[in-house]
Amino acid sequence: MDAAEWAPELAYSLANGPGTPSLLTVATCSGPAASREVIETAKRVVGEAGWTVYELVAREVDPDPSLLRENGFLILRDVRQPLSPSVPVLIGAHQLLIRRNLPVGLLIVGSPAGIKALRRDPGLGFLSRAEWVVQN
Repeated sequence: MDAAEWAPELAYSLANGPGTPSLLTVATCSGPAASREVIETAKRVVGEAGWTVYELVAREVDPDPSLLRENGFLILRDVRQPLSPSVPVLIGAHQLLIRRNLPVGLLIVGSPAGIKALRRDPGLGFLSRAEWVVQN
């Protein structure tokens, strides 16, 4: 699905809380314009739902779980190859918040190669249950 198709699913998930599908979404984007479209869609829908948005850049992020909030929607953008070692650590820590049934969401936005690298990480198998957005 693309960003336009994903938006109503995200709105539903935000309204219905923890455990709903679109609260964990991975977006493969063909370029900067496609990434911006997905991110702006997320910010609009999340804002309309009254959730707080946190945005981190994959290349600049530290492997520090204290960066994460116990409520709100995290956008991790610019996931690219080679994959920063901090990215799987941060995503894994976010998964712990999801398992604790906290009101959190995660959107991972990256290049096809960056997302492929994430999918190969042995500690991130749970991403197979994520919603997938492909934006060209």
